[in-house]
Amino acid sequence: MFNINYNFVHKIIFLAIIFLFFSCKSKSNQVEKPVEIIKAKSPKDSVSFDYDSRINELKKQLQGDFIIKTYSCFVIASNMTESETQKIIDNTIASAEECFYNNYFEKKPDEVITIFLFKDDKSYRFWGNKLYGDTDLSRFGYYKPSKKTMLMNISTGGGTLVHEMTHSFVRYDFPDIPSWFNEGLGSLYERCSMNNKEILGHTNWRLPELQSAIRSGTYSSLDLLINTTDEEFYGYESSVNYAQARYLCQYLQQKNLLKKFYKTFRDNYEKDKTGKTFLEEVTKMKLADFEYSFVEWVKSLKYEE
Repeated sequence: MFNINYNFVHKIIFLAIIFLFFSCKSKSNQVEKPVEIIKAKSPKDSVSFDYDSRINELKKQLQGDFIIKTYSCFVIASNMTESETQKIIDNTIASAEECFYNNYFEKKPDEVITIFLFKDDKSYRFWGNKLYGDTDLSRFGYYKPSKKTMLMNISTGGGTLVHEMTHSFVRYDFPDIPSWFNEGLGSLYERCSMNNKEILGHTNWRLPELQSAIRSGTYSSLDLLINTTDEEFYGYESSVNYAQARYLCQYLQQKNLLKKFYKTFRDNYEKDKTGKTFLEEVTKMKLADFEYSFVEWVKSLKYEE
């Protein structure tokens, strides 16, 4: 027969209860950790944005490893650190907005736009699926106009963020902008510099595909490009269409004509919805003659990563 030491057993039971209590408390704290809200300074603007409604929605959707900041018309949800997030706001979001409204746009958004900044590909894909059911994603990021929301895999850099910001602003300033010009302008700023309120696009990774089309004889004319419907532009040849539209914008930029073309096209859109009339007006050339010089310029470019 064994002699049971009841004092020892009681001590074991008591310690087990204490361990379980603190273990459950720790797990509870992890689940209930609130999303951190940080109100950033925003530039003075006549529009009063309803940040709180969007923030409350995000608090219900997100977990505690996110912080939420506000800037201008944006509510920014980020799973990076506060300092990393603020750096992107200062160096990319604020700078791009300042440049865009100095260079192109006049009418500003009158509603909140959401930007998700995901620190890596894994969290970007997880939350794209969880929030919107999106699974076939660009590795860089994308814009959902119907949700007024951008989702960014910011580990790939800030170029796509500036690209999608272009779309988010232009829909208020030039709501009827055709796809070829919308994507050409956005793609121009995938690689850009921003100084003294001026934004400049630089030669980027889309160049080789356009040069290849020129060499192989599969290149389509600018006249065909500017007459594409949305379905045609985003269809089978979409990557070449993007590249052609992008470098058309860069060529106009080099000629110091891009700003003028944008404003002329926007203000006179109903007169020619393709933009051909205004291309010929600002370049003072027939489109076919302009295209010859454009193609020769494209062939001379070099892209270095």
